[in-house]
Amino acid sequence: MTSATWRHPDRYTVDEWADLDPDPNGLRVELIDGAFSVTPAPAVAHQRFGDRLCNLIDETLWQQGRRELCAVTGIGVRVAPTFGFVPDIAVIRNPPDGAVAVPVSDLVLAVEIVSPSTRKQDRMVKPAAYADAGVPYYWRVEPEKGQPPTVVCFELVDGTYVERVAVGPGEPATIAAAPVPITLDVDKLYARLFGKGKPGR
Repeated sequence: MTSATWRHPDRYTVDEWADLDPDPNGLRVELIDGAFSVTPAPAVAHQRFGDRLCNLIDETLWQQGRRELCAVTGIGVRVAPTFGFVPDIAVIRNPPDGAVAVPVSDLVLAVEIVSPSTRKQDRMVKPAAYADAGVPYYWRVEPEKGQPPTVVCFELVDGTYVERVAVGPGEPATIAAAPVPITLDVDKLYARLFGKGKPGR
C-alpha cells in the first residue's frame, strides 16, 4: 500500500488537522503543505525497532537527568500553519496529561523510520520542514532487508541539517547529535526482532 493525499481548495490548516479523530484502522494522517497525506500503519518490524529505539532514548534521558524531556511515539507535532507530522519517535518537553499534539517549539529530536510509502517525506519533505521550524536534531532510520538498519543523525547548524554520524551494523557509536549523548548499537536492538541480529555484541 502506498500513501495517498487529498487537498482542500484553499489548503487545510494545522488546526483542522489537529481536530481530526484518530483513524480506527491505524492509518497515519499527516498534513503536508495543506494536503492530508495518509499512510498505512507501519509493519511490525518497523514498529518494534521504533519502540526499542524510543525506550533507549527515553531511558538515556532519564539517566542523564533530563527529566523535563521524554521520548514518545505516535504524538502529533504542529510544525507550521500547513504542516503537521506524526514522527515515529519524538523527544519533546513533557506535555500536559492527555495531549495528543504538541507545538514544534517543544520538539527537540524527531526520528523518522523510512518505509516504502514514506521515502520522499522522510528524506526530503520532513527534514526541510523540521529545519525551517528550528528543530535541533533529526534522525533518519534506513532499514535494510534481513539486517539491522542504519541510523543517520543530523544536527541543525545555521538553519540546515548537517550529518554528524551514521550508525550501522557492526558500528556502535555514541551519538552527540541529540539532547544528551546516546550510545547506540543497532545490532543489539535488531537482535530482539524475530530472534535476528547479534545478541552477543
